[in-house]
Amino acid sequence: MESPPHKLNVGRDEDRISALTDDLLVGILERLDLREAVRASALSSRWRHLPYRLSRLHLEVGHFQGATPLEVMDAFTGAAQRLLSLVVPLAEGEGGSAAIIPIKALILSFYMSPPHLSAIGRTVEDAVSYGKTECLEFSISPPRGSNASLLAEFGQQFMSFSQAYPVAFWWLTRLTLKNLVFGHSDVTELINACNKLKHLTLSSCRLVDQRSALRIDTPCSGLRRLDCIRFRCERIELISVPELRTVLCCSRHYENPPVRFGDVPQLCHVNLGYLAKVSQAPFMLSECLSRSSRNLSKLNLNFFSQTIWIQPEQPKRLTAIFRNLTDMYLFGIFPECDLSWTLFILEAAPALRNFKGSRRRSR
Repeated sequence: MESPPHKLNVGRDEDRISALTDDLLVGILERLDLREAVRASALSSRWRHLPYRLSRLHLEVGHFQGATPLEVMDAFTGAAQRLLSLVVPLAEGEGGSAAIIPIKALILSFYMSPPHLSAIGRTVEDAVSYGKTECLEFSISPPRGSNASLLAEFGQQFMSFSQAYPVAFWWLTRLTLKNLVFGHSDVTELINACNKLKHLTLSSCRLVDQRSALRIDTPCSGLRRLDCIRFRCERIELISVPELRTVLCCSRHYENPPVRFGDVPQLCHVNLGYLAKVSQAPFMLSECLSRSSRNLSKLNLNFFSQTIWIQPEQPKRLTAIFRNLTDMYLFGIFPECDLSWTLFILEAAPALRNFKGSRRRSR
């Protein structure tokens, strides 16, 4: 139900926008950056209560100031607690009880700061307690300038955070983690704990033992997209991720093959790029891609102007996997490379419509 228009005697020189209903004004503010919305609300007592009525919030730690990361997180956490208060103050002159505004979309980008994690966890769990949240996103990284030797400790603290506030993580729809170190089974356990997670990004993270494989076995998860950017491990093994549709895997070095796809029947888009060592023998795509991937429609391969790490093979070995492939893009092929090795792809993909390659000069 829309709130009634605010009673103002609007004259020729008075603010006509402020005469709109709260619902319309909130709709305007939700189209602004949060900082702009808060600044706009400070201009008039009529607007002062409106930030507390926003159902869509995006708080970015980089927008807060402080002499140290702790001071920055003090400001961030305080703002989150104020804005996510479910009991909304009324405008001046309004009667009745205060309203409760459920959060529909909440995006929080913050540092791994142990003194603040409990406050953030409790605040988020309160915000999602009404069951109206459609989008909940976390982007978490160590404070700027953190010592590399502390990254493993930050990774352990993050896992403890996720276990201490299971309701918040159950509602997560997207999670981005940067510069954290994980144990062997941490990523699988994390995905299994995030019931609504659709998109996971692991950027510049690594395993404690970089000579081991990152194995993801989540047969009951709804994960649809996985981005592994500069994730340091031996290789990535997607054992069972049945709802997975898009995979981006980009790093400097892996063992061959860099990714092994298991039970991924919904997979339709693969973006794979890495720098192969000169000593590494090329591998066949059939060793990497899964025969369960009957919906694969787009495949991007990036060689970064270095060694071609694909071994041509008999087209019939790929026909079942490539039967729905429509787009194939090859990036970073060094200028002297003979492209005759790509003919087996054309033979294996009867539905192919776009086949493009880009050459880059070696540096």
